[in-house]
Amino acid sequence: MLPKGTENTKFSSSLYKFTVDYLTHNDPKMVYIYGDIDPWTASGIYGLPFTKSKKNLHVYMHKGGSHLTRILSFPESERQEIINLIDKWLKE
Repeated sequence: MLPKGTENTKFSSSLYKFTVDYLTHNDPKMVYIYGDIDPWTASGIYGLPFTKSKKNLHVYMHKGGSHLTRILSFPESERQEIINLIDKWLKE
């Protein structure tokens, strides 16, 4: 998945660790959207304990969803919840 000439790039977990640390100690207005069959979900924050205590950080998992999962992929009730949340933030 790397561009030609970068095949020997070494993986560094530092950015992921920085992100998790930031989200653990802060509560940004963010919506995370995942598809449960998307391999990128493995490196996401879905299911991490700190997400449950946040007021502004919201994590949504679409059952059967892939990397193509979007707000419109969710059932109407969840879709409207996400849209209302973002709309509220934009009006603040």
